[in-house]
Amino acid sequence: MTTMTGPGTGGRTRAAGAPGTCRYPGCASPARGKDPAAPGPRPGYCEQEAPEDRGDGVPVLVRHTAMTAFRRRAQLDGQPGGDRPVTAAVSRAAAIRDDALAAMGRLGAQLSAALDQLAVLGAQLAAAGDLEAAEARAETASQAVARHAAELDAAEARAAAAQAITAMEAAAAARQHAEQRAGDAGRALDGERRAAAARIAEAEQAVTAARAEREAAVAAAGQARADAARAREQDQQRHDAALAAAAVQLAAANDTIAGLREQLTRDQAALDRERGEQHRLAGLLHDILTSRPAPAGNGGQHPHADGSTGPQPADTAGNGTSRRQAPR
Repeated sequence: MTTMTGPGTGGRTRAAGAPGTCRYPGCASPARGKDPAAPGPRPGYCEQEAPEDRGDGVPVLVRHTAMTAFRRRAQLDGQPGGDRPVTAAVSRAAAIRDDALAAMGRLGAQLSAALDQLAVLGAQLAAAGDLEAAEARAETASQAVARHAAELDAAEARAAAAQAITAMEAAAAARQHAEQRAGDAGRALDGERRAAAARIAEAEQAVTAARAEREAAVAAAGQARADAARAREQDQQRHDAALAAAAVQLAAANDTIAGLREQLTRDQAALDRERGEQHRLAGLLHDILTSRPAPAGNGGQHPHADGSTGPQPADTAGNGTSRRQAPR
């Protein structure tokens, strides 16, 4: 039994003390070293402070631990912040898991130490040759090993139960949060549906009013066109009547002008005849007066009609003193 235990113990010690890299996202530093004599597994993080940009442009110092690594992974995955219930439950589960792993590491270290002690006792018993004492001590060591193994199994069971409880709590919180969000979304959708129905009703009323206004405008336009056509027809009739009356008046005026022109032509002809007659009479009278001998008593002067003596000027056509005779 001691021969089989030694190699396993040595292999587990080498696995616990194997070097590793920090599991923080983006960190290439080696993980923090572990004292071989200290119980527990090797740390998985360097636990060093490094500047990091959290998205606001201001770098801050962050220590690389299991909790900060979990938050950084959640931030890189686009998960919500720590104020959400699901994130808080997951963080709590991660903390419980780390504690359980530390407890299992300590129990493993204690079991390794117990196995080493058993190996030493086995060697001592083999050297002493006391077979009964060796068997008693081996039985005691086996009981101690079994007790440590039971404690390790119990710790693992408790860690698994804690993780299961935490997962159930996280699932319940997530379900409650999802139901709350679904209720909020349903209420918001119902409000939007009611608002959309109200907008549709308002739009239908507006369309009905616009259609009525359009029909009224079309009717008014038709009435206006009819009134305009009727007024245009009346204006055309008045214009035609006025044009006909003007044509009649123009014809009458033309007839009057023609009559006046004929009368003027007749008057001009009569005037020409009168003037010719006046010239003829004036010449005849002049011939009579010049050919009649003068009396002796008046010195050769002809008496005038008014009793005056002396030469009487002959009438001419242009002096305007002769009496105009009526036209024949």
